Amino acid sequence: MGFVLLPVINAALYALQLYVNYGVGGRIGAVSRRHETLITPAPYAFAVWGVIYSLLAVLVAVDVLAPSLSVFAAAPKPAMLRLLFAASCIANMAWIGLFSHEMIHLSTVVLVVLWAILATLYLYLVSDHKKNGVALGRYWCSDLGLTIYFAWTCAATLIALAVSLQELSRGYLSLVAYIALLSVLGVATISAVIFNEDAAFGLVAIWALVAVSVKSFPWNEPSVERMHASVKVCAAQNAAMVAAFIVISLAVRFIARHSADGYDSLEQAAPMLNGKTTQHDVRYGST
Repeated sequence: MGFVLLPVINAALYALQLYVNYGVGGRIGAVSRRHETLITPAPYAFAVWGVIYSLLAVLVAVDVLAPSLSVFAAAPKPAMLRLLFAASCIANMAWIGLFSHEMIHLSTVVLVVLWAILATLYLYLVSDHKKNGVALGRYWCSDLGLTIYFAWTCAATLIALAVSLQELSRGYLSLVAYIALLSVLGVATISAVIFNEDAAFGLVAIWALVAVSVKSFPWNEPSVERMHASVKVCAAQNAAMVAAFIVISLAVRFIARHSADGYDSLEQAAPMLNGKTTQHDVRYGST
């Protein structure tokens, strides 16, 4: 009986998450500004949360009202996926509470837990898409929200790690450390674009990387200013590489699809043209 009620429980948990975010989330920006890193994106980038929360609202709504469009209902073990989503709501609320009270290290640990939960859901999506494909309606109502949520959480987790490391070192990190964190995001995103054919993931990463590359901040030290300029260049380069791989991936898929159509047409053409002529099944002239 409890598993049957999971969609409703998830909807209630998600509504509570939105309430907590609305009530406490206003402090997040102020805390973030007090703990600036060289890879924190420009403030406009965080508007992506509006898109994420809107898509997740659709996800929980269809799971209750239209299960045929729900990724959870279509899964072999729907209860497991729904429990993971419930855990993500709890982790999200815990992170908001901890970070807003400047419990930096503990909030980073919780964010890593949230990342792991969403990674599990995302890996299920990837596996399911490769095995069974996905209907367009289900993708827009369920899968897209989880994909964008996970992609942004990847970027947010790397930023949180930078914040924690700066707190531990009581100062800014080395240029190599910031470039390494950006490179992790770039490599992970390119892998998702190539192996998972996930353009949505790539677009979210581009959004974050571009926001890092255009950010301006009044750093007090000239050395930090110079280091920030290098970080911005690195972020722009990563964004450009991700964009290039998205274009290449889409082009390859387009060519492969049309090549397959051409091959099917060739199969229906004269045997001498399709390369499958055998003396056994093709005869010309009279005997």
